[in-house]
Amino acid sequence: MKTQANPLAQGMIREGEIKLETLEFNTKFWAKDPTLWKQDKEHKEFIVKFLGWQKVYDWTLERIDEVTSFAQEAKQAFKHCVVMGMGGSSLAPEVFRTVFGKQAGYPELIVLDTTNPDWVSAARSRIDPATTLFIFASKSGGTVEPSSQFAYFYEEVTKAGVKNPGDNFIAITDPGTGLEKLAKEKKFRKTFLNPADIGGRFSALSMFGIVPAAIMGVNVKKLLEIAKEEAATFGPEASWQDNAAVQLGALMGACATNQTRDKLTLLTPADFATFGLWAEQLVAESTGKEGKGIVPVAGESLLPNFTYRDDRFFVHLSTGSDDDKRVSTYAKNLSENEMPVLTIYLNDKYQLGAMFLLWEIATAAAGAILAIDPFDQPNVQAAKTMTKDILAQLAAGNVPAEVTAPLLVSGDIKDQVKLQTLGQDVYSLLESNDYLAILPYVYPSADVEKALLTLRDKIMSKTKRAVLFGYGPRYLHSTGQLHKGDGNNGVFLILSADPKEDIQIPGQKYTFGQLCNAQALGDFQALQAKGRRVIKLHLTLPLAENIQKITDLF
Repeated sequence: MKTQANPLAQGMIREGEIKLETLEFNTKFWAKDPTLWKQDKEHKEFIVKFLGWQKVYDWTLERIDEVTSFAQEAKQAFKHCVVMGMGGSSLAPEVFRTVFGKQAGYPELIVLDTTNPDWVSAARSRIDPATTLFIFASKSGGTVEPSSQFAYFYEEVTKAGVKNPGDNFIAITDPGTGLEKLAKEKKFRKTFLNPADIGGRFSALSMFGIVPAAIMGVNVKKLLEIAKEEAATFGPEASWQDNAAVQLGALMGACATNQTRDKLTLLTPADFATFGLWAEQLVAESTGKEGKGIVPVAGESLLPNFTYRDDRFFVHLSTGSDDDKRVSTYAKNLSENEMPVLTIYLNDKYQLGAMFLLWEIATAAAGAILAIDPFDQPNVQAAKTMTKDILAQLAAGNVPAEVTAPLLVSGDIKDQVKLQTLGQDVYSLLESNDYLAILPYVYPSADVEKALLTLRDKIMSKTKRAVLFGYGPRYLHSTGQLHKGDGNNGVFLILSADPKEDIQIPGQKYTFGQLCNAQALGDFQALQAKGRRVIKLHLTLPLAENIQKITDLF
């Protein structure tokens, strides 16, 4: 895969390559030697169990006839296909959905990775449950978001009069999970079992990514074969000069060890924009730990004549599309203004599989330079545990006042933030290398998303800081690890809201709206427990209008 780096980026790449050469990266990585990352017994035993993705294209190709045969079956039986997942189980399908688009004659793919009831309702309004295939995708088999979605849509399929509701469901999971058992009990149409030694965020070329892609009509055999062909340029025999994965990893690692350039800013044309969401999860969850972290900035507005701080480095994914001409001009201007820029060129959208693999190897390389374990997520469980405690209270009929409190401020800054002076108070919290993060637990209708992005751009323009943006609860499985695991470099603004219309979750004593707001509060509590500077606002309806009022304060 062709790359091009400007002189500043070239110098940083060489700095990182020297470190990787010293670590014997190419030899140890392909030998699955865990000492590349950690030396202690516990970490080494864990790491070797999560390197099955390196050549997963071979494993998947061996089973491709089973996948494509089922895709043909689904083509005949269904008009829509809804992926119910979170994080690594949903982001690769979302990239396939947007990069390839609706394929003639195949089911339309819808990816649902939320507990927001307005979002769930929007998906429900687009389909006839009787002619929809639902993919329950979960590595662990017990993730709360897809489990709740399944309970709801299984009931909807039953209400639609389908004689055997399980015929409208398939599962993708690891062997031996509760989901595999559920699929047997409910007589799912099909279960695809994935290798257990592949972590969720490294699973794009396994069943988690390939099955939804095949169902929507992508030529997955071609995609995997191109990935395998390109993989030769990433392997141990490839020269460093021609190894795009090592170049990217070297750049990421070198910049992250220099604390003034830890903001990886992705420049993507519109036709490849959602790849940024996938890369964001991969990089943030893999590197944001032990007080370190590479901060991925995806989907940021390209503001004309914007002056960036020196904490940035840029990776431009060039597709040659019409919109890429705009992005390429922007990247060229950044290069001329002495910002480090690496461009990776795609000649064909079927190189997407190779692009997944490139970023996975690069992230593993950056982790080696940082001396961290890129395969664990030690701080993700905290928000889950606190959410579970809140749900237990809800199930008992007790609604904590904090769930809908207009303003919550973490303990360390509670005397510094007031609603009337929110913008100035937030600005005053910023320190040398900080970023901000806007984290809304709302449905992005057109007016709401416009209002949120206006808020983001205003803060970005005023502060010149990187402003991360991620919808909850999706970001909990993405940048959430970075938020809690890095060097306390973030200021967080969580936005929750009551839904327009709530939905009861079958079999539970709480609703989707209560679950979503519990997750928002749970993350606030988890961030506060880690000593993070976090503010939570609970918004009232109408949402867009009230987000604008918040924007005015900034």
